[in-house]
Amino acid sequence: MRDTPQKTADYSLVIVGAGLIGSAAARHAALGAAPGSRIALVGPSEPQGRQPGEWGAFGAHHDEGRITRCTDPDPTWALLAQRSIDRYAEIEEQSGVQFFSEVGHLAVGPAGAPSLVARAANAAAQGVPHELLDAAALRERYPYLSFPAGAAGVWEPRRSGHISARRLVAAQISAAQRCVRPGVAFERVDESAVAVEEAAAKAAAGTDQATGEAEGEAPAPSYRVLLRDGRELRAARVLLCCGAFTNGPSRLVPAPLRLSNFTTQTVHFSLGDSDAARLEGMPSVIAKFPTWWAYLLPPIRYPDGRTVLKLGGARVEDASAPAARLDAAGRTPGRGGTRPLLEPSDLLTWYRSGGDAAARCEMEGMLHELVPGLQPLEVRSDACANCRTETGLPLVGKVRGQLYAAAGGNGLAAKSSDEIGRLAALAALGSLCCGEGGLQRWQEPDDESELLARERFAPC
Repeated sequence: MRDTPQKTADYSLVIVGAGLIGSAAARHAALGAAPGSRIALVGPSEPQGRQPGEWGAFGAHHDEGRITRCTDPDPTWALLAQRSIDRYAEIEEQSGVQFFSEVGHLAVGPAGAPSLVARAANAAAQGVPHELLDAAALRERYPYLSFPAGAAGVWEPRRSGHISARRLVAAQISAAQRCVRPGVAFERVDESAVAVEEAAAKAAAGTDQATGEAEGEAPAPSYRVLLRDGRELRAARVLLCCGAFTNGPSRLVPAPLRLSNFTTQTVHFSLGDSDAARLEGMPSVIAKFPTWWAYLLPPIRYPDGRTVLKLGGARVEDASAPAARLDAAGRTPGRGGTRPLLEPSDLLTWYRSGGDAAARCEMEGMLHELVPGLQPLEVRSDACANCRTETGLPLVGKVRGQLYAAAGGNGLAAKSSDEIGRLAALAALGSLCCGEGGLQRWQEPDDESELLARERFAPC
């Protein structure tokens, strides 16, 4: 059932964007905000029963398969993932929604490749169980997969595999609704925000520095969140979790944040029973070689009844070259298969296109090479977008005044979204209640790791 707030209502915090990060921030806020707080999560539900070209709402979470793993060549992303994965069971218990499939994860590349070496080193340093596999071990353990000669792998058997992005979002929202802290009000607003405007700010004398308001008092509205259906939400604080749509087309930020959008695309093979049975027990896979890269999800049952094997990737001239200038074709060296989406209108057009026909053909060939002998019943393509930052880390924190943002997943945020959402809620509210009267605060550096120091994620 949808929550239906009044035409005008006051909130302590309005979270705009009901995707992976926004829903995570909403759960943490609902469970940890000060008594008397009112939290709203704004964003449209996933469109149903129409083709992509007819949709008016888009999101990276409108899918069943996202890789999750504790290992990563970057120690910060590894830590963000580990903290999120640590809470998967808690979220499933709070919500009653299962979204995590622990089938393991396999990273593959040329033996001695820097990314494999870094991944293994970070796993060892952070106590993540893993196993190094040479080419012979890869062939023996995964006879249905075909890798180039000289390949090696890092196998991660536990706390890894894949998540259903759409079910994780549903779980976060359900947990926020079912487990909201006593004295805190949480509302799910199933509508698009078209603008965020500054309102006449009222002085908040005698307020708590952590929350910005006295316990039990109504917040002073600083912002107006305008909805597509004409409603208006007044908020003391606004947290934007809109991913690739942060800078438009809706009027959400006073000036564009340092975010760059790029195309991404996947190919989906619908499998028959024999192919699905042959691949039973398959892990999620990331493979990076000098002339191609790919990620591969094992067979997953989709809501429409299809069993889908999904691949994203591209052939490249040199995957080890640093990503620097765009070439004449609009591609970034080392990030083949992508092109920039420079305007909000480009983003909408790309989502509605379903992807590029040539890229679809290329990925079909790659999937047949990686998994020989497949006989797909149907082949589909899907378009999405990668929102990147200059630092390679998400932007989380204050934009201006009491306007905050959490955006820039860099193609890595789905598995790590709960921890990113927690940091976003901490940034917007100043603190979160936990345990018996305890408070979480986002310190500089983080209490447990300087990798999560607040300044490393600052949007401005």
